[in-house]
Amino acid sequence: MVRVLCLGYSVTELPGYVERANALAEAEGRPVTFLRSGWGGHSLPSIAALIDEILDAIPCDRVLLELFTGNVRYFDGATMRAYLDDILAATARRDLPAAFLNLHQGGVDYAAEPVAGLLAEYRALYGIPYLDIAAPVAAAGAGDITYLLKDATHVTPAGADLYGTLVYSFLRAPPPGRAYIERFRTLPGRFEALPLRALPGLTCGFALRRNGIPLDFLEIPEGTRVAVPLGRPRDVIGLLVTYGPRAGTLTVEDPATGRGRALVAYDAFSYYTRSMFRSVTLPAARALTFAQSAERPDIALRKGAPDPGPRIGRVSHVVCRRRLGPAQRAARLLHRLRRGLRRVGLRVGLVRGA
Repeated sequence: MVRVLCLGYSVTELPGYVERANALAEAEGRPVTFLRSGWGGHSLPSIAALIDEILDAIPCDRVLLELFTGNVRYFDGATMRAYLDDILAATARRDLPAAFLNLHQGGVDYAAEPVAGLLAEYRALYGIPYLDIAAPVAAAGAGDITYLLKDATHVTPAGADLYGTLVYSFLRAPPPGRAYIERFRTLPGRFEALPLRALPGLTCGFALRRNGIPLDFLEIPEGTRVAVPLGRPRDVIGLLVTYGPRAGTLTVEDPATGRGRALVAYDAFSYYTRSMFRSVTLPAARALTFAQSAERPDIALRKGAPDPGPRIGRVSHVVCRRRLGPAQRAARLLHRLRRGLRRVGLRVGLVRGA
C-alpha cells in the first residue's frame, strides 16, 4: 500500500478532498491510501518547525504539500523559499517524493500573485510537480462558484468532490518528485521544536490531537507563573499555544534578562480550541517564565457567547533556531548561491529544468 501524506492547512484538515481521493482509490482497487495532517490557521513557519515531528508521527511513502493558502503571500519570495527549503530538506532526508498542491483562496489576484511563479521555479529547478487548482477556480470566478466554495477558501461537498478527483488523478500514476532529493538531502534544518512534555518536572495535562501528531500542553492557570528550564541556551523564535474560549493574554519572559512579550491568544474564532504558532524572539534563553493574565480579551466571537470563566494559557512547544556550525552555514549558503545561479540560467536559457 502506497501512503500519501496530505500535509497542509484547514482545507486539508477538514473532511473533504482526502476522503474523496480515498473513495476513488478504493473504487478502482488501487493500493494507495491518502493520509491527513491538516494545520488549520497555521502557516509556513509552524510547518517548517514541526515537519520532523509530523513525518515521524505519520509514516508515509509520498508527500503532497498544500502550503499556499493561508497567509503565505505576506512573505517575500526569499522568506518563502527559505521555509520551503526547511520542509523539503526534511522530506528529502526521508527519501520521500514530494509534490505541491495550490488551492484557491478568495481575494488573491492570480494573474499577479507570486506563488504560481514560485511553484513553476521549483518544478524547473528541482523537478517538484504541482497541481494548480487555484487558477482554474479563480478563472471561473466571474460565474457562480458558490457550489464549489462555501467561503473564500473552504469547499462545499461538490468542491470536495472536485478537489479530491483532481488530487487522485494527479497522483494516480507514480508522479515525479524525487529529483529534488539529492539537492536537499544534506541541507541542514534551521529549526527545532522542543516539546514541553519532554522536559523534566513539567506536567502537560491538556491533549489536543487535531493535526496528526500528539500535542500535550502545559497549562498556566490565571494569575500563576510557571518556570520552564530549557536545558541550555536556546534562541527562541516562537511558541505553539492554544486559542480558545478560556484563552487570554499570555506573557512569556526570559527571567535572566527580563525580556519578554505579551501574546493575546484569542481571536474571533476562539469559540473552539485550536493550536496556533506565535512568534517570540528571545535569544540565548536558558529558561522561560509563562504568566497568564486575568484580563478577558475585548474581541467579538464569530458565534456563541464568550466564556466568563477564569483564563488559562497553554503551551506545547518552544520553537528555537538551531545554532548551525560553520560547515552547516556554508551548506545553506552554497544551496542559495546555486539556486540563484540556476534561476538566472533558466531566465536566459542557459540551464535546462530538472
